[in-house]
Amino acid sequence: MSKRHLRAGVAVIALASATAIGVVRSAPAQETIPRPSLTLYGTTGLIDMPSAQSQPDGQISLSYSQFGETARRNFTFQILPRLSGTLRYSSIENWGNREDPSYDLYDRSFDFQFQLLKEDRDGWQPAVAIGLRDFLGTGVYSSEYLVATKTILDDFTVTGGVGWGRLAGIGAAENPFCAISDSMCERENDFGEGGQPSVDTYFRGQDVGVFGGIEWRATDKFTLKAEYSSDVYSREQRGENAKFDRKSPFNFGAEYRWFEGVTLGAYYMYGDQIGFNVALSGNPNNPITPQDLGAGPLPINARDINAPQGTSWASNPAARDQLATALAEVLKSEGVVLEQFASDGRTAEVVIINRRFNQDPKAIGRTARVLTVAMPASVETFRITMVQDQLRTATTVISRSAMEEQVNRPNAGEESWETTTFEGAMPSLGADVWQRDAYPAFIWSVIPAPYLYLLTPDDPIRLGLNLEVGGTVQFGGGLSFTGQISQPLLNVPKDPGPSDSVLEHVRSDTPRYYADFEPKLAQLTLDYVTKLSEDIYARASVGQIERMFGGISGEVLWKPVEQNWGIGLELNYVAQRDFDDPFGFDYYDYQVATGHASFYWDTGFYGLQTEIDAGRYLAGDWGGTFRLTRRFANGWAVGAYFTKTDVTAEDFGEGSFDKGVSLEIPFRWTVPFETRSTNDIALTSISRDGGARLAVANRLYPTVRNFDRNWLYQNWGSFWQ
Repeated sequence: MSKRHLRAGVAVIALASATAIGVVRSAPAQETIPRPSLTLYGTTGLIDMPSAQSQPDGQISLSYSQFGETARRNFTFQILPRLSGTLRYSSIENWGNREDPSYDLYDRSFDFQFQLLKEDRDGWQPAVAIGLRDFLGTGVYSSEYLVATKTILDDFTVTGGVGWGRLAGIGAAENPFCAISDSMCERENDFGEGGQPSVDTYFRGQDVGVFGGIEWRATDKFTLKAEYSSDVYSREQRGENAKFDRKSPFNFGAEYRWFEGVTLGAYYMYGDQIGFNVALSGNPNNPITPQDLGAGPLPINARDINAPQGTSWASNPAARDQLATALAEVLKSEGVVLEQFASDGRTAEVVIINRRFNQDPKAIGRTARVLTVAMPASVETFRITMVQDQLRTATTVISRSAMEEQVNRPNAGEESWETTTFEGAMPSLGADVWQRDAYPAFIWSVIPAPYLYLLTPDDPIRLGLNLEVGGTVQFGGGLSFTGQISQPLLNVPKDPGPSDSVLEHVRSDTPRYYADFEPKLAQLTLDYVTKLSEDIYARASVGQIERMFGGISGEVLWKPVEQNWGIGLELNYVAQRDFDDPFGFDYYDYQVATGHASFYWDTGFYGLQTEIDAGRYLAGDWGGTFRLTRRFANGWAVGAYFTKTDVTAEDFGEGSFDKGVSLEIPFRWTVPFETRSTNDIALTSISRDGGARLAVANRLYPTVRNFDRNWLYQNWGSFWQ
């Protein structure tokens, strides 16, 4: 990895490490099998060598390891029960090259491991896995392996495997694939700018290496490890000033699992160095605080069979408004805002905003319970429309009689789902409705925002603190005015100057927009969102849309509620802002028309959602982006994306093309009270100009995606809570 600027604004990862992963005591694990330990690479395994075990489904781990002159920062996610992925940022001092013998290397790498066979703990079958290490990097750690692991007597784990690439440093045998083709004996690990899949190197090379080890779980908290490593670390010893001297293939270690989410390890590495590892781990499925605190819902009492069924009250505006005002007060105590109310005496229509509950079906259920208490006996049907960021999303249609019958049944959740229907919300309830008198409304926030900059090899990691001050004036009807100012507070970088990119500097100059202590105008926009029909949403924005660009942006989204896919179209015309003037556009004098057609699909498989975007990017390049995100019912989301355009790898520069990882962490997972706030983190690729897309704060699909039938079903268990 060369000495170039990395993408700024990898938001609040330091805070998230403590808040989201759970430095405090985690909830007890629900499984009896101990969670496997992690290597110094952040993957499941021994010390430096992998094992065939898998973490619990959805497990997320952040770790930092170091020995000698090598330090690794690892992010690992158990994507599916058998598939895991790791993103790594490594630094190696005195790596050395021809031009600079004391050169320090800063390198990103990506790993995948797939478990071919699960272990039969009661029989002889071991777990078997295949893995690719550094398959999308610069080749520093490039290797492949096939590994097997077996647990013996519950406390001992034995691992053995064969490896290619770096894991064939101690050649134990000739590569069996050489018998297929002579080209399989050739391997080139110099991947240039990196970032490209090195398919032509997989399982190649003259030799294969053999590695293995044992792990003894002495107590519930204390584990001892020993391994034989086939990695000779030849490149780490080549630098003129390198201090590491690999004297032995054996490594030994001891680990202490302080809490379920925190593990500390110490190791004796290769007969020469002492190493350590700190791993923080948590699972979206296991919140670190109790999730059932707070006031319970209102009871549901069935209507008396002789209750009056008259509907004359509905045609009396004064009676209707009095009822709506009382209803709004009760809903307010539940954390729900009543926006509109209408009724014909048989059906009650309410439009609500969920201010409190992390799961929207819980807000729907609480609202329905209030309606059973507040509505006259003549009302049989509840139509509850949710509003998100001033957009009407889905309308839930509930039978009052069904609720009265189901409430005390053990299978009430399943029965209520079967009797509930969903529709796309109409743009309006009409003119003759009760309307909350609250506009214009002012919403503001002041948030301390820690951040982690990935900058240059001379200043590779910078932890800082900004103060984010934001405010929105809502005028009603979908019209709003939003501003956000970011004030740098601690450890603020200086202006590094322009990048060396050969493309328009639409992202490679990002560090300049975060430099120095002057306040930064991050956003100043006039926005309008609306529904054109039951299934079509629209947005228009004008102003300083993001830190680097201002102009106009428009978007249309077709997303029926009953459908698990949607199509969107976005068009923008923007100019690049000055980095040192909040309203200036003269420094770059660059304007561009950009836009994308997007396809969104919720697969329904383990919460996996896909997004494909195709169009023109900020540097004028054409191409597409593929994004895969796993979303959990409680609000967690872990995603990865890559973008390929007509910019060549040489013109793009280091990394070859844009790629990255994202996290969305609900605060509800970490605190014992209801909240809808989230912590968003972007572990992005280095900041280059190819494949750069405009950062719009209120795109339509993220606003409405949680309100289709498929996603509401995932959370429907909270309806009765």
